Amino acid sequence: EVVDHLDAQDLFVFDGWAGAHPAHRLPIRVVNQHAWHNKFAQNMFIEATPAEKQKHVPEFTVLHAPDFQADPARHGTNSETFIIVNFGAREVIIGGSQYAGEIKKSIFSVLNFQLPDRGVLPMHSSVNVGADGNAAIFFGLSGTGKTTLSADPNRTLIGDDEHCWTSRGIF
Repeated sequence: EVVDHLDAQDLFVFDGWAGAHPAHRLPIRVVNQHAWHNKFAQNMFIEATPAEKQKHVPEFTVLHAPDFQADPARHGTNSETFIIVNFGAREVIIGGSQYAGEIKKSIFSVLNFQLPDRGVLPMHSSVNVGADGNAAIFFGLSGTGKTTLSADPNRTLIGDDEHCWTSRGIF
């Protein structure tokens, strides 16, 4: 039903990667109903160049249909909003929510599941690095001050939301 809903309109497609490290990044495709959700994906993930897009093969696809609402009685959901991750089909289906953060959170959930088996620790954290190369990691739930604490004018901000730690460093 979501595919039929999306097929009936103009769509926005993002091709790129979740994760900055070439050995550990996840090739993704995000299909959006609204341009601003696609812009969010462009800001959150690493966009493929035009040349890379010619060869890009997503390992996970996100179908984001915020204007499609589930019928709990018919679909067996708890509400009109749903976020479904299907590891077998390698896809995420999001509906009934205008919140763009579901796109990011669903892909990071996939990475949280996959990366530990590859020796990579995903972290919900902010990270900055000093001139000496030592990183400081700030852990916490959303809204607990990670971004504020990591914004030090004497240190370089690596990022303020999601990071991975390997034996070779943080990305």
